[in-house]
Amino acid sequence: MHCSYLVFVTVVLTAHSVLSLTYEEIIAACKKENDFDGDVQKLDYNDSAFPKAAKCALACTLEKYEVFKEDGSICRKKEKEFVEKVVEEEDLKKKFLKAIDECDVKAKADKCETAFEFVKCKKTKAGV
Repeated sequence: MHCSYLVFVTVVLTAHSVLSLTYEEIIAACKKENDFDGDVQKLDYNDSAFPKAAKCALACTLEKYEVFKEDGSICRKKEKEFVEKVVEEEDLKKKFLKAIDECDVKAKADKCETAFEFVKCKKTKAGV
């Protein structure tokens, strides 16, 4: 009984710590975890030399917001919740929400590649 309570408390504290972090803190943590010091938003997503570390920082962010399903695919519902939470400008928010429905990226063996393909599609469809 004591052990299951301890596991429950650990899960709750872990979930709370991720949820209590700001978007900027999560980005910073994911960049640090993946040894990437650039600005992912300013990179050219059509560049074949897009840094692997940047792709993995994207995946890390999506993981922390629980956007990945267990099979490695994207949970559109969670991604929409994420966009609702972090995108402040209403017109841009609408574009991203529409793009999420239009981007059907299949799970790849590498979550970094899945995240990159999804974010690239989303940005392209939203026109940003």
